[in-house]
Amino acid sequence: MNNKVAKLLFIIGILTIVCGGAVGLVLMVRDFTGVMFFISAVVSGVFVLGFSEIIKLLDEINKKLNK
Repeated sequence: MNNKVAKLLFIIGILTIVCGGAVGLVLMVRDFTGVMFFISAVVSGVFVLGFSEIIKLLDEINKKLNK
């Protein structure tokens, strides 16, 4: 993965899943809202990971077309 934007989005996605998941787990001990926070953090992180993969694939296609 040579694209800096794709790398950055990948890192942001992983951090969103890990940090949001951890906060969600802590909140689950206290209240039901922790479950919603956990689910929304994981879904948001997966979407960001998906965008990073799309950018990576589009960059690879662009490089192949420019050869």
